[in-house]
Amino acid sequence: MSQRLTLARARRRVASTVLGLTLIGTMMGTPAIAAESATQRYLVVFSGTYALDGSYALGGNYALNHSAALEAVRAAGGTVATDLSKQIGVMVVESSSAQFYALLKNYALVEEIGQDWRWQGIPTDVPAGPAPEPVDDPAEALQWDMQQIRTDQAHDVQGGRTEVQVGVLDSGIDGNHVDFKNGTLSNVDCSKGHNSVAFLPDGPGVGIADPCIDNQFHGTHVAGTIAARANGVGVVGVAPNVTLIPVKVCDTSGYCYASAVVDGITYAGDQQFEVINMSFFVDNDVFQESTEFKCSSDPTQRAFRRAVERALQYARSQGVVPVAALGNSDQDLAHPVDDTGQPISNECEVVPAESSGVIGTMSLGSRSEKAGYSNYGTGATDVAAPGGNGTTGDCRRTILSTIPGGLYACIQGTSMASPHAAGVAALIVSQFGSMGSDGDWKIPVTKVESILQSTAVDIGLRGYDECFGNGRIDALRAVTKDTSPAYDATAPACPEYAE
Repeated sequence: MSQRLTLARARRRVASTVLGLTLIGTMMGTPAIAAESATQRYLVVFSGTYALDGSYALGGNYALNHSAALEAVRAAGGTVATDLSKQIGVMVVESSSAQFYALLKNYALVEEIGQDWRWQGIPTDVPAGPAPEPVDDPAEALQWDMQQIRTDQAHDVQGGRTEVQVGVLDSGIDGNHVDFKNGTLSNVDCSKGHNSVAFLPDGPGVGIADPCIDNQFHGTHVAGTIAARANGVGVVGVAPNVTLIPVKVCDTSGYCYASAVVDGITYAGDQQFEVINMSFFVDNDVFQESTEFKCSSDPTQRAFRRAVERALQYARSQGVVPVAALGNSDQDLAHPVDDTGQPISNECEVVPAESSGVIGTMSLGSRSEKAGYSNYGTGATDVAAPGGNGTTGDCRRTILSTIPGGLYACIQGTSMASPHAAGVAALIVSQFGSMGSDGDWKIPVTKVESILQSTAVDIGLRGYDECFGNGRIDALRAVTKDTSPAYDATAPACPEYAE
């Protein structure tokens, strides 16, 4: 195990549970001046507005200013690695020039610029030592999570449509896993898969670019929760008949990159996926201490936030429903505090969970109790979903799903809760959408959000509350659009209510 990973784990506030993609990066603050010949990656956010056709009018006029922006990047010593300027007014740029940041920052069209810091994706609730024991036998009966949200009954109404595409922004998906197949046909579409990570020798990422090879196991576990097939093998996902699209934003070491996330979300918009799942949060590192929040007062963090927000806005405009995990530090995101108990400014947010237009998902245990590690908070929590509240390997209290190599494992985290919500969103699209003239399955994003939240079962305090949001998702109520009042008085109250 690297020293970096050991330090990161040692500094976690919640020792027993580590976020599905917990994040560690390099030193933040004023962007470092790169040493000559050391290639750095930057996110460059340009000013402008959205045109009537949905494209981004760079500086108010794309045709006029795009060439000028490219020339400014070149003149400052940079090379465009990914040009997302037409969709969201952002470019991913590489440069070995020590003066690149300072030169381009002064360019009139540049709104924000941030060095592409990286963060550590640590497997959810997997302590140092041997990997969790796999589950080898068919085990649908062990899926308490699916029973909790009534997916089996929902499947009698709707099991998902193949036209509905769910993008899994993660470490990749093992496309050959037997639980994604009916015979030889897999519901993981590798041909539409996309790699957003710059791998060695062209970048710092370590691993394999193929999105249908999982660089860790996290993406495959998430994907199984969403859409493991009802094929008589292993487990069954929330929406077993939908199509999964792997979008790789994390490498083998667990490092993900801001540019990769922005590119992955934008790609989902380009391809008009119906739903995306984001079981990670964008993070940075200050003197090797992982920080969960990104603050507008920091110029680099502000650049990341703006770029992610633009990518999400673009994806939503293309019909994509974004779902995200709230995080595993037991924070009230409306009133967060640091490790010393001092308040964190409200100008700091968890991204993308608190970004506008995202369905923020908190985590429940097997009794519908708040998982001890789960973040929550007024305005941040939209829905609650099963994510586990126990110990790795204990399938009675954690989430059983697929991992690479045709195996299964039981782990927990808000990373596990989010794909349940994404799966129910995919069922809603399948049930209430319709075929568009372009062959895509169409339904307004706002309608999916409304059905998901209005059909949730109320738990905790009656009505919307800071802990459980609009309530526990319910697949059966969602596919039947049952919005009648439903309150589960047996669910334990949120411990935070007593504080």
